[in-house]
Amino acid sequence: MQKLLNELNESIQFKLKDIERYTKMINLVLANDVKGIRKFIYDNDTYEKEMFFELLDFYDNELFHKVYPNAGVGTSREYSVSIIHDQFVIDKKEEEKFGIDFKDGYPKDWCDEQYPDHINESDPNEVRNMYSTNSGNGTTI
Repeated sequence: MQKLLNELNESIQFKLKDIERYTKMINLVLANDVKGIRKFIYDNDTYEKEMFFELLDFYDNELFHKVYPNAGVGTSREYSVSIIHDQFVIDKKEEEKFGIDFKDGYPKDWCDEQYPDHINESDPNEVRNMYSTNSGNGTTI
C-alpha cells in the first residue's frame, strides 16, 4: 500500500509542477513579455520546450514570430529545439555588446522590463532585419 501512496503522491507533485509551468506561461503571454517567454521556453526540459513552442506557434502565430523572429528563415521548422537554441545564440551574440552574461543560459531576470530592446520587438520584420544584418557573425539565420 505504501508504494501506491508514494506513486500517487509523486503523480500529484508532477501535476502541480505542470500547473505551475502553465500558469507561468499564461502570465508571460498576458504580459506580452517576449524575452520572458524565450527564457521560459529555453529553460524547460525538451518535452516542455517543444510543447510550449508548438502551443505558441499554433495558437498565437503573431506572438510566436515576435518570440522567434527567425523561425522559418534559414532554419528547419521540423526541430523546435533547434529554433529555440538558435534564438538563444542570437540573443547571446546581440547582448554580448552590452556585457550581459549568458554563460549559464539566459540571465535569471531576463525579461522585456529588465532588458529593453534597442529596436521595436513588436515588429517581427524589424527584428528579423536586424538579425539578418548580423548574418556574417557565424550565426545561422
